[in-house]
Amino acid sequence: MLMPFLSFGSKKKKVKGMLESGQFELLVQDAIKDKKVMSAIVELLDDENPGIVGDALLALTQVLETDRSVLSKYLDESSFKKLMSLIHNRNPYIKENAMVLAYDIIKTYPELARKYRSWIVKEIRRGLREGKRDEKGFLLVVIGELGLSELKPLVEELTGVEDKVVLPFEGKKWVPLGQIAMETLEKL
Repeated sequence: MLMPFLSFGSKKKKVKGMLESGQFELLVQDAIKDKKVMSAIVELLDDENPGIVGDALLALTQVLETDRSVLSKYLDESSFKKLMSLIHNRNPYIKENAMVLAYDIIKTYPELARKYRSWIVKEIRRGLREGKRDEKGFLLVVIGELGLSELKPLVEELTGVEDKVVLPFEGKKWVPLGQIAMETLEKL
């Protein structure tokens, strides 16, 4: 008979249970101390339950805010791209939490933004053409944050858009897309 404290392997089931019961503070502390817990949170970004995916994103954001050195160890190219792609998710809980985490990652780890710059530019270009207005608003914020001046013509095209966007950031709720485009141009 195996004792619980001798269990090996993934902690995905335990982490999922902690997310489901709202034990975020404890989970964040465990993730900072235990790389298997951190790996399990990242694994749950592929869960079929959108609530779990959104909660995992929220937990990762809290880990980043608590100890900025922990998350960087898990951001290889595929996980970075996976996190960034979640901003296009149809579920608003996933999309908003992905936007917050993506923005925090870009601000906290500028070296990653430089490393994946060509991919980021390509994805933003596609998102500005094909994305919904909230996604476009978020991408404009990212363009300004990263100083992606090569995208200036696309930003200029959006300055007259009056459609309002709702972004999960202070001062960015029900703001015309064109206003965000103007603010972005000021940063470029």
